[in-house]
Amino acid sequence: MSHTPACNSVLAALLLGLGFPVAGLAEGFPSIARVASGFGYYNIDKGYDDKLKVYGTVDAFANYQDSGHYSGFKVAGGAAWTNKLGLYMRKALDPDTVLEVDVEEGFNLNGQAFDEHWKQVGTLRLAVAALRSKTYGKLEFGKTYGMATPTFADPFLATYGSPYTYLSGPPAGRGSYYLDMRPKHTLAYTTPKYAGWSLGSALSFGLNDTASSGKMLRGKGLSVQYGDARWIWVGSFNDYLSDPWEDGGRQRQTHNYFKSALALYDFGPLAASFNWQRQDVDYSETPSMTAWTLGISAPVGKADVARLSLIKRDIDAGDKDAFGMMLGYDHFLRPNWAVYARVALIDNRPESSVSYAGIPVEQAGDNPQNVAIGMYYHF
Repeated sequence: MSHTPACNSVLAALLLGLGFPVAGLAEGFPSIARVASGFGYYNIDKGYDDKLKVYGTVDAFANYQDSGHYSGFKVAGGAAWTNKLGLYMRKALDPDTVLEVDVEEGFNLNGQAFDEHWKQVGTLRLAVAALRSKTYGKLEFGKTYGMATPTFADPFLATYGSPYTYLSGPPAGRGSYYLDMRPKHTLAYTTPKYAGWSLGSALSFGLNDTASSGKMLRGKGLSVQYGDARWIWVGSFNDYLSDPWEDGGRQRQTHNYFKSALALYDFGPLAASFNWQRQDVDYSETPSMTAWTLGISAPVGKADVARLSLIKRDIDAGDKDAFGMMLGYDHFLRPNWAVYARVALIDNRPESSVSYAGIPVEQAGDNPQNVAIGMYYHF
């Protein structure tokens, strides 16, 4: 995959591809544009010609990790980007309308992910067919991007190696549900943008997964989005049912309500983001979770990117709150090839045991921390 388009055009396509409307993005958010090539054709190539491409990412890192009762070194993959391999197909139906199909799978360095996940489409990272029109918007079906909080809520794009990914996760308790960024069996529609504004909606169905014994309509979501050269605003609401679980001898599914508000502003030399998320579980014994995220990213020199993320997690019962921080730097050897460094930690309260990036936490109150150096390559 060639990753040589100008930063501004890449950013505009990326925001559109992830459900963000774009209006007049002449100079905004250069640090986002510099890392955008890792999202693949479905997100950054908004052309209307025929295309067939294989793409992917290879990411490996070495780190030192310490959580108080445990410390050690590790060599693994996926700290900055998920290792993945994808096939993207696009067919022009007329000058303003295309049919798109994208199938993408993640893998480990040892390849075991392929042995497990190619068995059925529902376990892929992305498996979507879409009809995209300049006039009528975009209609999608499959395992595709829903209306959940977008990856831009985290300057490190909600990766395996980011504390955000774990601190923004669901509260522990019966009836709690993790809302995948790409929920499977999802029918989604996003309107064209009007004066920078766009609306998105999604319905997800429980067809052949754990919830297939429950209600057919697994979840539903709405989002409203705005974007211009300086601002990106996103608000969303989702209502998803948990997997069926036994409650007093009967099976039930529990509503999980996800609310989110995100704002990004480009100050020129740097961009700042602020995100609020809340997950309420419709079961009195399971507490609610609120997460606050502040992010800063800035271009450095002609190609590099520096990023900082601060995350606060609040649980409405017990002393289970936690705080996370990550500082990172990406040095680009080419537009699609970079070496990176990460320093991160999670500060758990006495009853909290949140970890990240596979760092063992032996007991509540342990504080995982990590220093990593790695490299990724997009093709």
